[in-house]
Amino acid sequence: MPRFYTMSAGIATKYYFADVDNSSMGEALADWSYRQLADFKGRALLRIEKGTTLGDFVDNGALLLVVHDRVLRILESNGIRAYATFDVVLLDRLGEELPGYRGLAILGRGGPNDPSLVEHYVTKRGTKSRRIFGLRPTEWDGSDLFLLDDMYRVALATERVKTLFAKEKVTNCLFEPAEGFKIPF
Repeated sequence: MPRFYTMSAGIATKYYFADVDNSSMGEALADWSYRQLADFKGRALLRIEKGTTLGDFVDNGALLLVVHDRVLRILESNGIRAYATFDVVLLDRLGEELPGYRGLAILGRGGPNDPSLVEHYVTKRGTKSRRIFGLRPTEWDGSDLFLLDDMYRVALATERVKTLFAKEKVTNCLFEPAEGFKIPF
């Protein structure tokens, strides 16, 4: 099986971090998966809060994948099509719009996470919980960008995407090996 990576905006302090206006997203903010965001018809409003440099990915508190049009051109020109976009408005600290950004919805499918990587347990207070020690698709459709059914806000990418973004020097994008992913609670 190929190697997979989680893909997200980096958390480096030099790159801009934006706050999402919750009212602009409605129910899409909290409850929708990256796949469902393909159906979002509104415009997500984001305001830069900190950082000094604009990157190709914009980190934000809502875990939205906000990317510059350059990233979309790179994906398209390399035949990576397992995504859709939605409208975002990215404002700088003065309230001026920073053009050329879109929200990225991931359409590829990986099925549920491999059950051997999930430990279910009951806490001392009687609540059911789970620990996850890695991500591995069970029904991967072969897409270079995809989601697991039970991890709907964790974007996964193939080695191909990671290598392509490194070659094209895509900024503020973080790839972590999926086998190292942990939710230890």
